[in-house]
Amino acid sequence: MCSFLVACCCAQTPTLQVLPWNGHRAAVSLTFDDADSVQLDRVVPLLNRRHLRGTFFLTVSKLTRLDDWRKAQRQGHEIGNHSVSHEHPATLTKVNEEVQVEDAKRFLDSNFKSDVLIFAYPYEESSPGLAFWVKRYDFAARGWRGGGDLLYVRPDAEPDWYSLPSQPSYTRYDAPIYKGWIDKAISLGAWTTFQMHGVDDPSTGWEPIPATTFVSVLDYLRAKERQGLWIAPFGVVAAYFRAQRIVQQAEPHSVDGGKQFAWDLPHPFPAGVVLKARVRRGNRVFQRARELHPDKHGIYSLSFDAGELVIRGGL
Repeated sequence: MCSFLVACCCAQTPTLQVLPWNGHRAAVSLTFDDADSVQLDRVVPLLNRRHLRGTFFLTVSKLTRLDDWRKAQRQGHEIGNHSVSHEHPATLTKVNEEVQVEDAKRFLDSNFKSDVLIFAYPYEESSPGLAFWVKRYDFAARGWRGGGDLLYVRPDAEPDWYSLPSQPSYTRYDAPIYKGWIDKAISLGAWTTFQMHGVDDPSTGWEPIPATTFVSVLDYLRAKERQGLWIAPFGVVAAYFRAQRIVQQAEPHSVDGGKQFAWDLPHPFPAGVVLKARVRRGNRVFQRARELHPDKHGIYSLSFDAGELVIRGGL
């Protein structure tokens, strides 16, 4: 696995190699839309049983059972903004474009005691006005589904952070289709996002995925996780990936007998992102004047919040 990661990073400076996907071979995110009750009753327990964590994009006007949603958040599941009332952007006035994003965020921030910084466009549709407010309040958004290989975001890509693709589930799809999505992400060393709604019964949400299919896909993901696949919430992967790209693009300059890499943090952006990296043997790594040490595999944990790192030694 280590040799694979080094190969993935060969285009970077040989002094500093930021490992893609948190040091994994590829990444998959599971997202669920609309705050459907079946997600609390069936999806969350099935994920918990397999120690998997998903992202739930909540539509505020449909939101009930707040205590149960807060419990899901405490269990490690991610909460995202899916607007106030799930309208087509073409029907919104300029004032309502702001309301759909900002009012939903205010509600979610207040009720979940957190800074909700990700958005999913209703119907995968956007408009210049809606996108303006999304960019003001969020650091990443799930948008247009793309097509073909665009559904798989490679570690050297320069994506539109406010229109990251996803693959919607359909009732007619069987388990091998979803397993093929997973296998392709692994073969490309890429990230793909699943977009799901209901489970089994049509009354539970749009294009419900059959329960037997859903369970089969979760078990397959769990098996692939043991082989090096990173399964993490949408915002977690997006934050790591965006931070990785920023650090990769930082131009080093000489300082105190070493090289300093410095970068600006986006705003808004979640705090606490930690990047995994390799540094050429024989060098020493410092952040905020404190020396860092690698783990037993030679991997350093870098704080993105620090905004800089210094490498001294053989370079």
